[in-house]
Amino acid sequence: MSGGIAYVMGEKAKFEKKCNTTMVDLLSVEDPEDLAFLHATIAEFVSATGSEVGQAVLDTWPVSATGFVKVFPHEYQRALQELKDEAEAANSFSVTVNGDCITSPNLDIRNAYAIDNTPAVPGMRHVVLPAEALEPDSDEDSDDEEKSPKQPPKMPLMPKMPVKIIAPPPVKIVEVNGQNGHTNGHTNGVKDIEDSINDVGMKKKKRENLLDKTRGFVKYKRETKLYRDPEERQHDWEEIFDFKNVRRGLKTQAARCMDCGVPFCHSTSHGCPLGNIIPKFNDLVFHNDWKEALNQLTQTNNFPEFTGRVCPAPCEGACVLGINEPPVTIKNIECTIIDNAFDNGWIKATAPRNRTGKKVAIVGSGPSGLAAADQLNKAGHTVTVYERNNRCGGLLMYGIP
Repeated sequence: MSGGIAYVMGEKAKFEKKCNTTMVDLLSVEDPEDLAFLHATIAEFVSATGSEVGQAVLDTWPVSATGFVKVFPHEYQRALQELKDEAEAANSFSVTVNGDCITSPNLDIRNAYAIDNTPAVPGMRHVVLPAEALEPDSDEDSDDEEKSPKQPPKMPLMPKMPVKIIAPPPVKIVEVNGQNGHTNGHTNGVKDIEDSINDVGMKKKKRENLLDKTRGFVKYKRETKLYRDPEERQHDWEEIFDFKNVRRGLKTQAARCMDCGVPFCHSTSHGCPLGNIIPKFNDLVFHNDWKEALNQLTQTNNFPEFTGRVCPAPCEGACVLGINEPPVTIKNIECTIIDNAFDNGWIKATAPRNRTGKKVAIVGSGPSGLAAADQLNKAGHTVTVYERNNRCGGLLMYGIP
């Protein structure tokens, strides 16, 4: 989690053991704005779903608010602080005149050329801006007299001369290598020397030489521009991630994976709880073997299209490179692998060859329920998923803003 704030109901001590505190801060819900927002959100949820748990929280409010934990990501805090600093810097312009401090929060030097008069400041002479340069410069004129701007001198126009365009004569090729020629073009079968040589192997070799996998984590920096421009995002409901920019440099990011001897990133106790074979599919992406990278990813992950977007990425927190450098962008690589598979039509429904005749009921259609249903279906059982809400998805539908 790196792009928003979450409110989790539960004991803070127990929740802290299950949370990656290297990426987020766990705070108490005490701010009046947080309390008002949380109460309104729970009330809206109860109104839409009739949740008994939510109603119990509202009945004991605000005492029940002490049972919530505010999850505040470090990256989100940094982004908010940068916006605050920019706003303060924009409003910090001031001028001292005769001991008086005059502030101008909306003063922008780019607007100086669009106005005709500067603000009247006691004790200062009038400042002539470029827009006033056209006015007559005379001390005898009073302020009550109207001044007409001086018109710039007109340049004499040159008379238009007729222009005659002469087309070049066609070049006729009589005979090339015993074949009849044609006028212009390459219809005579003769190619340019640049088009006649197509060394695919050389091109591929040059392209691969541009990236150094051995020292990639030393040469290349972590991609930090992950999100689309907020000015653009607020007008649609599309992805918040700038996947076009991320995918453009994905091979460079895969080259940063060190292929270390003890990869903590896919450790179920310190890194990925699913045990994804992360160094393997990072190397496959670097070598453009997307099909095998998909096979490696789906061995341990039922729905990488979910985890590649909403997972808090404990694998990146456990990355060995993260000890002294920004970690590998594992989450983006994982998401791009599955998105590329969908784009190429590789994701298809695959029914098991044999059915066991057993029926299994899964209660809840959240990520865990769907993953369990997928595993049981692969084993040959007939699975039915039950959901009490009017939309399936569980946390994916109701827990993600």
